[in-house]
Amino acid sequence: MVLLQKRKFPSTIYYRLGILSIIAIAIAVTMHIQTQNPFTYSFLVNSKNQSNLAQSIRQTRGTVCIVYLRNSGGRLGNKLFMVASAYGLARLHSCHLYLTPAIINEMKLVFIFDLSPVLISTSMFNSIINDISKQMTKIIVDVECKYTPELTRPNAISLGHIFELRGYWQSYLHFHKHSYELQNYIFVARQPVIEKVSKLFINIYEQQFKFKPQLSLENHQLFKKQLAESKWTTWIGIHIQRRSYYVCLNYASSDEYLLYAIDYYRQLYSNVSFIVASDDKRYYRNLFRNQANVFLTPKSFSEGDDLIALSFCQHSIVTGGTFGWWTAYLANGCVIHDKVYPSLCKRHEHYYPPWFLIP
Repeated sequence: MVLLQKRKFPSTIYYRLGILSIIAIAIAVTMHIQTQNPFTYSFLVNSKNQSNLAQSIRQTRGTVCIVYLRNSGGRLGNKLFMVASAYGLARLHSCHLYLTPAIINEMKLVFIFDLSPVLISTSMFNSIINDISKQMTKIIVDVECKYTPELTRPNAISLGHIFELRGYWQSYLHFHKHSYELQNYIFVARQPVIEKVSKLFINIYEQQFKFKPQLSLENHQLFKKQLAESKWTTWIGIHIQRRSYYVCLNYASSDEYLLYAIDYYRQLYSNVSFIVASDDKRYYRNLFRNQANVFLTPKSFSEGDDLIALSFCQHSIVTGGTFGWWTAYLANGCVIHDKVYPSLCKRHEHYYPPWFLIP
């Protein structure tokens, strides 16, 4: 508290002018302090226990931090890893997130892709980087399938920095703290995709159980919940990558592994149905020709349609590759994957810990 001692002025006018001057100075100082203080943009994210998790985007009047993704090379699975890693780092360090319009448009062909709490527009991004008063420092980190624990430390991405991701970020440890948001708000299907993919499940009900279920197609979570709560069957998604996109791997999971994994679920559940997505449908249609209740996704399905179909299932069987990883991660059930499938990543950094391992 500041005490102002009253003085005697030669006249009342001088006294009043003195008081007014002191008030004006106090107001000016207060406004200056408020201008210099940091302020926050707050948003609410619905957490798994249905409570509101408050987070903030740090910003001062002249400084921000931005996590930036300009390119997301590779196929769909790797692109999801890149986006999820960028989102996870932005959330962890309370930074803005900027994705190029090309990345956003590609993701929105399949997903709702709600990044509104952290995502900034191109115009805002350009205004920040072109404002010389902000003095932003750009950091580029090129990762080839590994976890970088240094990025989880406090202020690893500090104010005044633009952090750009490049390469192949394929470790779930960069974003696993935000799995609920990724599975329920970001990588969830748009309604046109739900309507297309739902026909596969409805046709199987009609073929297998001789009835047409009345399923709501209002949103991704509701449709998935209805399938899970159905007493008619348990849905298992199978992704099989037969042709490796990495020449150095040159590996495909054995038929014995796939049949063993299918048998595992048959023994676990009394009535089970399998949805198979693969890059070699002809081969696996022949392999499973004597297997009951095994259905391949149609040729009309895109890569995104296949991913959504398998994510609607309750449990998963995967071979290798990033696409299969994401089908299982988004399905969020029990997972069997090929233990001997070669990976360029360290297994404890790439495979999600609760997943089953069988030879």
